Amino acid sequence: MKQSICRLLITGAVILFFTTMAHAETRYVTDKMQITFRTGPGNDRKILSLLNSGQPVTFLQPEGEWAKVSLQSGREGWVLKRYLSAEVPCRIRIKDVSQALEGLKTELEAVQRTSRQLETDKVGLATDLKKTRQALAKTKQSYEKLKKDAAGFLKLKTRHDKTVEQLSTQTQKANKLDQELTGTLKKQNIRWFLGGAVVLLFGFLLGFSSKRQKRQSSLL
Repeated sequence: MKQSICRLLITGAVILFFTTMAHAETRYVTDKMQITFRTGPGNDRKILSLLNSGQPVTFLQPEGEWAKVSLQSGREGWVLKRYLSAEVPCRIRIKDVSQALEGLKTELEAVQRTSRQLETDKVGLATDLKKTRQALAKTKQSYEKLKKDAAGFLKLKTRHDKTVEQLSTQTQKANKLDQELTGTLKKQNIRWFLGGAVVLLFGFLLGFSSKRQKRQSSLL
């Protein structure tokens, strides 16, 4: 008998628990009003406080036109069921939507700023790229000119070295010819000198011989 009573009590407690859980849903006080939060289901019950429009409560159980609710603080009481709504009040939804829109607006402005900055960076990069390409073209032209000048310089240097070598050879030949010419002139001068001396000597001897013959003739 006692076991049967215990089972019934346990079963009743479980049913009550799940019934309470099934009804423990969030409700909201409807728009633009304040409702009384009472100690029991009736207008004659003591008012504990006033609940503002949009204030969330936890729906515990119904009783006629009344509903037992729990505040966020955990305090329990009764309110008229017709003033509760499962839907979030328009005022709160509008506020939430407005906040969401403000958030989206802020994000959009940030995206627009980023886009403008990226556009500015793009223009700057395009300008830098153009300058780099121009500098590269000038460098390439300078490189080609340097290659050409270097080739011309090497060619000119080769010609110069060859000319110097030829000049050295010709100078040596000229010096040799000059030496030979100097030697030849010296020989010719000596010959002319000797020739002149011979002529003078011959003339002297001829004159001396003539005088001697004249003396001998006069003595006779």
